[in-house]
Amino acid sequence: MAVPMSPSRGRVLLACDLDGTLLDHDGVPVPGAGAAITELIAAGALFTVCTGRPLQAARRAVGALGAEPLIYACYHGALVAETSGKVLRHLPLPPREAGQVAAQALAARVAVTVWDVDEPRELKPDSGGAAPGDAVSRLVLHGEPGVVARLLGRLRAEWAGRLRVEPIRPGFLGIFAPAVDKGDALRFVAARLGVPAERTVACGDGAADESLLAAAEVRIAVGEPPHVLGHLPDVVVASWARLPETLRAQVLPLL
Repeated sequence: MAVPMSPSRGRVLLACDLDGTLLDHDGVPVPGAGAAITELIAAGALFTVCTGRPLQAARRAVGALGAEPLIYACYHGALVAETSGKVLRHLPLPPREAGQVAAQALAARVAVTVWDVDEPRELKPDSGGAAPGDAVSRLVLHGEPGVVARLLGRLRAEWAGRLRVEPIRPGFLGIFAPAVDKGDALRFVAARLGVPAERTVACGDGAADESLLAAAEVRIAVGEPPHVLGHLPDVVVASWARLPETLRAQVLPLL
């Protein structure tokens, strides 16, 4: 993979979340964000996406954005892949634990989507189907919101420290390997591209992005104050309307 080098001060890595950050809550690109990132890439910045989305869905979103990353970190960092699709790192769920969680969900009448690397298959109560295997990027548990909310509490208590259990939206939960972490994914990508930690910029909008921003030297929280990430040191809070100018203002001085 050819990686551009700034002729002056070296590499700078810009790592951005998608939903709620570069995309609005309807999945539409924030006006001007794609153009700003394209300008930064042309100026020498390296761009990566750190998202909870599967790789195929992240690619579709980036196609609408119009700014292609060098590397995708998907499922909160469980799957890291080049734009070509070449997998650089995969942190699958432990098979035994994944099978136990799937069985708990099905017993509670909650359906399970198994993402085998980046391909989904469905497990439904009373429908049978193959149990999770040894290459599962995540499980998505989905059903009646009240039932799923109760299941969230039980699973978090039972699997604390052994699995990551994260709410996605009402009626949906994501289950990940315990080592999955956006901040760790940023560190992995930076090392892969030869970018020192002090030359990383991260951009996110919610609690799921806290580790991503905490791992970066420059932190941009997208939204309105008071922001859920406002407690992070030196964080810059930017609304969607101001995001393009904020990206330019924070990244260009590093190039």
